[in-house]
Amino acid sequence: MFTNELKVRVGVPVLALCLGVSGLAACSTAAAQQGPPPPGYGQQGYGQDRGGWDVPPQEWNEVQRRAFHEGVEEARRDSSNHRRMDADDHEQYRNPRVEPEMQQAYRDSFRRGYEVAMSHMGGAPMGGRDDERGWEAPPQEWNEVQRRGFHEGVEEARKDFAERRQPDADGHQEFRNPNVQPEMQGAYREAFRRGYETAMSHISGGPQGGMRMDEGGWEAPPQELNELQRRGYHDGVEGARKDNDNHRRPDVNNRDEYRNVRLPRQEREAYRDGFRRGYERAMSHLMGDGDRH
Repeated sequence: MFTNELKVRVGVPVLALCLGVSGLAACSTAAAQQGPPPPGYGQQGYGQDRGGWDVPPQEWNEVQRRAFHEGVEEARRDSSNHRRMDADDHEQYRNPRVEPEMQQAYRDSFRRGYEVAMSHMGGAPMGGRDDERGWEAPPQEWNEVQRRGFHEGVEEARKDFAERRQPDADGHQEFRNPNVQPEMQGAYREAFRRGYETAMSHISGGPQGGMRMDEGGWEAPPQELNELQRRGYHDGVEGARKDNDNHRRPDVNNRDEYRNVRLPRQEREAYRDGFRRGYERAMSHLMGDGDRH
């Protein structure tokens, strides 16, 4: 009995030793076959190297990472379908389905994912939207409202040109009544106008800047008018057209828009000035009397 117990006590460690030696030999053989580990293995960020360009920064929150991923996917689709490269075109970007306080973070991350993907697939440097898109890229320092205004101005110019309408940024509902906070409406309109004029200039082959007087002709308001005057001018042109179409006696004072301006008191005079100028210019043109303003 003593002899058997001794055999067991001695046999177990010997067996373990044998297994360990054979396992070590097997590991050594496998290591020799596989070669050395890749550079950076086991270091922080190796997952980024393996995931490559389409891995969002690890410090981003869930909304940002999701937006980055969706931007990458939309860029892939645009590239595969040979569509125009523009993150702003996508519904996810323009109306992200996240909490209001996270929408800006979502858009920024979506755009970054989109641009990184386009840069990777097209071989362009990251952040090269202006280089890639050229004339239709809004200034990168603009805020979200301005970029949206510029983009929508470009789109409306394309529609006007395609449908052979007379170019006029002021004629669009988006310009006249922008769906933004009141304090941002002026910035939106200026960006919309710039996008519209830039697009119309590019599409029609004309020079950028000063285009509207050449393209818009008589109904383009003078460039020195401010925003309220330009709005009044446009409304005055429309009022004159209505009076002419309805065979009413031409008189700006008969227009309710002119007499009862629905604006703050301090803005009414500028609006009326623009309205009168637009009305008189339009009537002069419609009646064939030449410019009277």
